[in-house]
Amino acid sequence: MTNHPVFEEFSPYSGPVPEGCQTDYIGMNTRCEFVATTTPSPSEVQMVCPSIDEEYFEWIDVLESVSLARDRYTMLELGAGYGRWAVRAALALRQRGIQHCHLVAVEGEPVHFKWLRQHLCDNGLNPAEHTLIQGAVTDQPGKTLFYIGMPQGGHDRADQWYGQAIARSYEKLRTKWLWTKAQNFYEGFRVLKFKSGWKSIEVRAVTLESLLHDLDRVDLIDMDVQGQELKIVRSAIDEVDRKVCRLHIATHTPEIEKGLKDTLGSRGWICHFDFPCLSTNATAFGPVSFEDGVQSWTNPRMQ
Repeated sequence: MTNHPVFEEFSPYSGPVPEGCQTDYIGMNTRCEFVATTTPSPSEVQMVCPSIDEEYFEWIDVLESVSLARDRYTMLELGAGYGRWAVRAALALRQRGIQHCHLVAVEGEPVHFKWLRQHLCDNGLNPAEHTLIQGAVTDQPGKTLFYIGMPQGGHDRADQWYGQAIARSYEKLRTKWLWTKAQNFYEGFRVLKFKSGWKSIEVRAVTLESLLHDLDRVDLIDMDVQGQELKIVRSAIDEVDRKVCRLHIATHTPEIEKGLKDTLGSRGWICHFDFPCLSTNATAFGPVSFEDGVQSWTNPRMQ
């Protein structure tokens, strides 16, 4: 089975691995403490192309956006976690000798945000040279409640769960909730509990329009925002049309998938990949199972 041709433009990493880390195709080092199920790579590795799975198409979008970059590169990672895709883009840029790189990463979960800063440092990037925002992206600025705990708990440690999201509109806060003082706070944020049992904190809400305001050209927006993707794109579509070259969007419901296709298709965007969530699809690289859906779009106005 043949890999996507963009992988021929980059060299797989070969060399040492820091203790307690995993190293990937592009040479990104990730602390195993960030993901509960990972084990360290051997002390020396010779990497090959990434596995052909749901994330393979994200690799393609990142590497193609780097391959097409001019003398500088700007990427937004929304719902960034610890910033793995932004860092992968920066390392791919190093291979191409592009020095001017501006990463904008937005993450609401407080521990993940701390890891985001650490992850940049671990891979030779200075966080002060990039824009890191602790918050959640949506269509209205201000504050928003953000899930940080499940009803049963037990599987919602920061290293176990990366599906945190803006709280659903139907949630109702419990008016009486007795916890110990330590349980009332999470990483300095006061914890609020809903009648459903889900727990949340209040975080900053930022809009895509505001993130794009001071930028002239964005090579890639990589978005995994747990159900907010359609309203975010719709709320900033004029700025997206004017400034953004490529979108990689993780999708979470059939209604969102249809809405994105209607919105972006009507504006002339070109769809390269479209795989629904919770499905198994035949792809050019073999059958792939998708938990989140994948949509990949390019903007013909920005080519």
